[in-house]
Amino acid sequence: MRKDERFWQEGMDGKRFALCLFRDLRLIAAAGLLGAAVSAGLYLLASVVLAGPPEYQVFSQYRIYFDSEKYGQIEDYYNAYTWGEIMKTDEVLDYVLEALPEGITKEQVKASVSVGAMNDVKIMPLYITTQDPALSETIAEAYVYGLDRFGHSIEGLDGMDCWLLEEAKRVPRGTKAANAAILGLILGAAAGFFGWLVHYCLDDSILLEADLENRCGIPVLGILTEKRDPDLIRELETSLELCLKGREAISVLDAGQTAQAFSRTVQAFGQTAQAFGRTEDAGGAQKASGHPEKVSARRGIASPRRKEPAGTSQEWRELLRMPAEMEVWPFDGKAAERMRQNGVLLLLPWGKGSGRMAGRLLDQLGKLEIPVLGAVVYGAKDSFLGAYYGGKGGCA
Repeated sequence: MRKDERFWQEGMDGKRFALCLFRDLRLIAAAGLLGAAVSAGLYLLASVVLAGPPEYQVFSQYRIYFDSEKYGQIEDYYNAYTWGEIMKTDEVLDYVLEALPEGITKEQVKASVSVGAMNDVKIMPLYITTQDPALSETIAEAYVYGLDRFGHSIEGLDGMDCWLLEEAKRVPRGTKAANAAILGLILGAAAGFFGWLVHYCLDDSILLEADLENRCGIPVLGILTEKRDPDLIRELETSLELCLKGREAISVLDAGQTAQAFSRTVQAFGQTAQAFGRTEDAGGAQKASGHPEKVSARRGIASPRRKEPAGTSQEWRELLRMPAEMEVWPFDGKAAERMRQNGVLLLLPWGKGSGRMAGRLLDQLGKLEIPVLGAVVYGAKDSFLGAYYGGKGGCA
């Protein structure tokens, strides 16, 4: 872009930001869905596929009796974590092993036992989990005996009674896939939003007149929309009449076209020109002189082995009300000299990449000392302008 542009100092246009965000919400939603799928997939892979053989769990519940008369509120010193550690100490395991058959080691017992969350300090939920349902039930029954002995042997307790002892049940897996998907959805959407935000900050697309005027310092004479909004066409006609008044000729340069692409896109430009609502035929193509792909509104649009779109030259002749040379970039020395004499009206496509196109072209024109009289933005989305300006076709 130009050296004097203020691309990084433009500030934030909240309405422009919101409209661009709403336009690309589907991308952020897609990132969220992708994150949800990846997160749920990884969770299921780890919890189901890679988790090994199934596990079986026995749930039991114990009532703890504290010696409050002798030790006061001693239960305040116990919680689920404390009991979980106590269940793996030798003071408990020695009693448990007494009730277990030979072959079951202390390490097996320690690895199988856990204590759940305690809503009441006097009620302890105990879980025994192994890969063998019979082994889980055997260890759970041994804890009934062991904790009864332990409850009467330690100071501060008056006993521990088993209130509930269930059969071994297979531990379900993958039950939190929905939670993993929700987390992935949030993280994916957040990553998508911040990625979009970086792109928005770096994107220099021309969507509004102010974008080009603030960045490059050239006036925008008008905007042509895809649906050919008549009010915007009248605005453009008035701007051209006043800004180009007194000139005998003008050169028109499309930033979105090059000599290589011109033969493929000349018809699309003809459709843009038809936005002015005039369909008079210019009488066919004539051979252009000078630059091999130069276009003259006085002689019609010409390109190798292509016919001129109906009405194009006549529309521009009526619009500009003066002879107009349609130039193609990159241009030769004769075209540059002609543009220096006539001045240039810049045509700029709306949307992605238009800012970079305009910046590079304006730099080149500046080096050649070619005056830029103004710009016309074409191909704008009617819905975007209408939402931004709050009126039909983008008109306020």
